[in-house]
Amino acid sequence: MNYLTKCLCILVVVAVFFTLGHSETPATCSVVQGLPGLNGRDGRDGAIGPKGDPGPTGNKGEKGEKGVGLPGGQGQKGEKGSPDVESIKKTTALENRIASLEKKWSWIKSVLLFHGGKEVGGKVFVTNGRKENHNNAQNICKEAGGSLATPRNAAENNVLHGIINNKGGSSSAFLGITDSQVEGTFKYLTGEKVIFTKWSTGQPDNYMNNEDCVHMYNDGYWNDIPCSEKHLVICEFQ
Repeated sequence: MNYLTKCLCILVVVAVFFTLGHSETPATCSVVQGLPGLNGRDGRDGAIGPKGDPGPTGNKGEKGEKGVGLPGGQGQKGEKGSPDVESIKKTTALENRIASLEKKWSWIKSVLLFHGGKEVGGKVFVTNGRKENHNNAQNICKEAGGSLATPRNAAENNVLHGIINNKGGSSSAFLGITDSQVEGTFKYLTGEKVIFTKWSTGQPDNYMNNEDCVHMYNDGYWNDIPCSEKHLVICEFQ
């Protein structure tokens, strides 16, 4: 028996109860078939419960072993770069220039030797036969592309000695050596300290405090003299 049927039955009983209060005839309750009831609504969701306490923190795991990697293989060989055209041109021009200078020097050396020059240790010594003061002698050699003769070893000194003797027994020649900057400290005209000397006995003596230049006697020994004196000009080329 469904809910509606029960309700109708109860109503009937109540009605009969009131009727019996006024009638002696017993009443009967007839069952009336009702319509089927509608489906009830679904129940509501319950309220959200409180947030639970956080669980205990787990222990930190042990550090793993360091992995061992295999060495990488050799990389591929890079492509050969293309030559720079401008660099090739400059290199070629420089090589041609060097070859030209070498040829020219060979010719100059032949001329110098033909005119009485002497070669030793890659140097050629030659004189123009003139006598000048030290300053003029320097300029003459410089304008010719060389420098005033400067012996740096015994072999070069001997060659200069021979040239002087060929120009007369009483001749002497200037050397490219002075102590004009610091008295008593003789240097080459390039500023380097002298590494070879062949002074005559008692020289240098800076006589009259006016001897800052050096010349070679016809015996191959040196002496300090005033730069204003005139002596044979011998140039060196290398």
